[in-house]
Amino acid sequence: MEKAENLLKAPPTTRLREATLERLCFAAEQVFMEKNYYNTSINDIVTAAQVSIGTFYNYFPDKISMYKYIVLKHGQQIRRFIAKGLSERKLLNRQEMEREGIKLYLDYCVENPHVIKIIWQSHFVAPELFIAYYDNFGKQYEKQLQTAVDAGEMHPADLEIVSYILMGTSNFLAIKYVEFGDVDSLTDKRLYDIVDEVMAILRRGMFL
Repeated sequence: MEKAENLLKAPPTTRLREATLERLCFAAEQVFMEKNYYNTSINDIVTAAQVSIGTFYNYFPDKISMYKYIVLKHGQQIRRFIAKGLSERKLLNRQEMEREGIKLYLDYCVENPHVIKIIWQSHFVAPELFIAYYDNFGKQYEKQLQTAVDAGEMHPADLEIVSYILMGTSNFLAIKYVEFGDVDSLTDKRLYDIVDEVMAILRRGMFL
């Protein structure tokens, strides 16, 4: 999958340039969320960021490059956020890792409530990016699940299907409770209550 950094005209070389890039991207996310990608102009973005249009073109050749950069950066940040959170917890098996992984994904979405809409817009804006985004996540997930199968912590199964079931679970929980719901009500306890219900369903299965 394409790397976010490759979409920049040149990587920022100073803290000031990094801060300006972050400011531009944050402003763009807000405008994309409010107006959607197609109704957003570069002028809308630079106005929201309070920078000149020339500053935009210092970083990106066009709007689509910026949009792809934002989507890919969130993908990188989500993976790092979850990996860091898992490494800080003393987890004994894959089941515990799944529980905490879903919770950490929801935590990220609570902290970045715009991320769901931004990523899912790519299904229409850049379909190849949308496919690659989830395909990349899925392939990495499969490797982790295979380790759990090999360790006797999971039943053997088609791990591509399992990875998409689990990714779908996390994504649609975020859509239901973050995008459709009241973010302020999502306390740590409430999020764990949601995740624990998911884990109970996974442990016992759905059908009698």
